[in-house]
Amino acid sequence: MDNSRLVAIVDSNAAHRHKVSLAMTSFYDVAIYDHPPDALKAMETRQPAVILVSPEVKPMGSVDFIRAVRENEHLKDKPVIFIAESEIDPVVEKAREAGASDILTKPYTRSMLIQTISNQLSNNVEKNWKSLPEQQRTALVKSIDTFRDIADVLITGETLAFEDVKANCQSLVDVVESNNFKDILDGVRSHDDYTYAHSMRVATLLTLLGHAAGFSNQDQLIMSSGGLLHDVGKMMIPHNILNKPGRLTEEEFEIIKTHVPETMTYLKRTGNIPKGVMIIAEQHHEKLDGTGYPHGLKGKELNELARMAAIVDVFSALTDRRVYKDPMPSSKAMDIITNEMAGNHLDPHFVKMFKGVLIDAGILE
Repeated sequence: MDNSRLVAIVDSNAAHRHKVSLAMTSFYDVAIYDHPPDALKAMETRQPAVILVSPEVKPMGSVDFIRAVRENEHLKDKPVIFIAESEIDPVVEKAREAGASDILTKPYTRSMLIQTISNQLSNNVEKNWKSLPEQQRTALVKSIDTFRDIADVLITGETLAFEDVKANCQSLVDVVESNNFKDILDGVRSHDDYTYAHSMRVATLLTLLGHAAGFSNQDQLIMSSGGLLHDVGKMMIPHNILNKPGRLTEEEFEIIKTHVPETMTYLKRTGNIPKGVMIIAEQHHEKLDGTGYPHGLKGKELNELARMAAIVDVFSALTDRRVYKDPMPSSKAMDIITNEMAGNHLDPHFVKMFKGVLIDAGILE
C-alpha cells in the first residue's frame, strides 16, 4: 500500500480530531489515533508520511509522545507537526527539543494546516534529490530555490532579478541538451507544491521541445525561464480552489483565471524580462479558435512560443499528479491532445512535433 500521502493524527480530543480530519478530506489519506501507545504500534506497521500531534495526547502527553517517535527505530525520521495552543505556549519549546519538525499554532485556517503538511512532504521529496547526479540535482535545487524566493517576495510587492532566474535555468537547459532530463521529471512528480511541480515539468518539456526544434541555447533558456515563471500568479490563488477536487464553479474558475494577470503584474514589475518569457506567461491559455483566455487571441494572433507552451501546459496538466487524482498515462493524454484539441485549440504542427519528441525521449511509446 502506498502511504506517501498518509497523515497520522494523534489526538485525544474527539472534537478537534474530527475537525482536523475533516479539513484534510480530499487532500490526504488520514489515520486517526486517540491513544498514544496504540498509535506507536499501529504506525510501525502502517507508516505515515507525516505525523500530526495535538496538545491533548493522553495519557503520556504530547512532548513525551514526540520523544517516543524520535526514539522509535521505524518512525524516528518521520516529520512531526505539533499543534500548539498559542504562540506563547511554553510547550512549544519543549516540543521542538523533543524533535518536532514544525509548529502549527491555534487558531489556524484550513489552508495553513494543508500548507504546513505540504511543506513537510515536499522536504521528504527534496531529500531524495541528494542521490541524483550533480547536474540533475543542481537543476532541481536551483529551480526550487528560485520558486521559493519568488514566493517570499510576491506578496510584499518586491521582485527577484531575472538574471538570477536565468542563471538558475541554465542548469535545466544543460540537462536537456545532455539528454539527462528524465530525473528532473521524476524528481518533481511527487513534490507536494503543485504549482512548482507543474511549472518545472512545463519548463523541462518546453525546453525539450525547443531543443528538438533546433532553437539555440539562448532561446532554450528563454523557454525554460518562461516555463518556470508562467504560473507564478497561482501562488496568489487560495489553496482550496487551486486543489479543489471535481469541477470548479464559474466563480472559482474566474478566480483561477486571475493567475495570468497576477503573473504578468509580477513579471512587469520585475523588469528586464525578455519578450519571449512574457509571451509564454500571457498566452499559454489562449486557443487557436479564440476561446482561450485572457485575451481571446485567435489564429495568427498567437505567437509561436505561445503555441508550443500551450501544448506542453495541457500535456503536463493532464499527466501531473494532483492531491485528488493519479497522473493520467502519457499515451492517453497525447491521444486527447491529438484527437480532441489539435486544430481547434492547439497547433497541429507543434502537436505532431511534440508527440515525436516524447516518443524519441521514451516518455511515449
